[in-house]
Amino acid sequence: MEYRRALRLVAFVFVALALSAILMSLFGVPFQNGIALLFYFGFSPNQSLVSTLNIATPLIFMSLGLLIPYIAGFWNIGGQGQFVLGSIFATWFGLTFAATLPPAVLIPLAFVFAFLGGALWAMPPVLMKIGLGVNEVITTIMMNFIAVFFLDYLLVGPMEGAIPRQFHAPASDALPAADRIPVLFQGTTVTWALIGGVVLAIGLFLFLKYSRFGYELRIVGASQEVAKYAGIQIRRDVLFSMVISGGLAGMAGMVEIYATSYVLLPQVFSDITTSFGYVGIPVALIAFLNPIGTIFSSVFFAGMLAGAYGLEQSYSLPIDLVTTTYGLLMFAAVLGLYGKFGESWRFWRRRK
Repeated sequence: MEYRRALRLVAFVFVALALSAILMSLFGVPFQNGIALLFYFGFSPNQSLVSTLNIATPLIFMSLGLLIPYIAGFWNIGGQGQFVLGSIFATWFGLTFAATLPPAVLIPLAFVFAFLGGALWAMPPVLMKIGLGVNEVITTIMMNFIAVFFLDYLLVGPMEGAIPRQFHAPASDALPAADRIPVLFQGTTVTWALIGGVVLAIGLFLFLKYSRFGYELRIVGASQEVAKYAGIQIRRDVLFSMVISGGLAGMAGMVEIYATSYVLLPQVFSDITTSFGYVGIPVALIAFLNPIGTIFSSVFFAGMLAGAYGLEQSYSLPIDLVTTTYGLLMFAAVLGLYGKFGESWRFWRRRK
């Protein structure tokens, strides 16, 4: 059964790539070269691969966080808001204590502050769910909007940087160079955060597979009735899963600031290609909610995004085409893995 789902995944992704190549051909990209160029700009062993790994790094943290409550059947769609709060907490801490703490102390503590920011932002939806029965999909999405507008307020108010203020551009001050996450390979911008994400994925895989908490999450996700019969404290496990989920999403925000942008900027809320909290959802699902699988799915989606941007710059394609290509790939991948085509076919045969 699993190999059939894998084959469907490959087939649907290929269809999405073909549709993307057709769209690109309308803007001057040769159809026969469209798919090849997408992979070339995403995975060629030069600056393209560096861009892919830079995009994949926070995406690994984000998808790892999102998959934990998904295992228990709790849908955290608020990763973007938790990402924003984590980036706010980490940036404030870094700018406040840069002059007093050495980088070896400041960077780990920034991770802790980012975790706290994301976890705190995840609390209202889960408390409303377990206490009042409010649908978590609605509340987590709404928390995203609040976080984005809160960030906009901070960047034209308490956290506005001196230089951005001169140019009337909302942004914070930049982190000092000494307090950024060190690069992994000299001459590139790939940082040690990538190794941290891989180690975290392996550790989370072992924790969820062999711990009692991971076992209980799987039972809760499979059947809450069975979980109640087994004496599992469902509310406690769901609450704990959301604390970890929001915390890891917040850490993704810290990685984006300390490893890539170095400055807190307004979130382009409408652009799915820059919204790690939304992209992390299909990344986690396509990995079969497997922490190690998120490493590969994150790199794949990051490569496709880097490839689409490379094509945009080389052929002067409209930015909306990048978003369309990325959306097609995500939609096709999820449909290929989770679409119940056999049941649909039997349903239509019965109707006839």
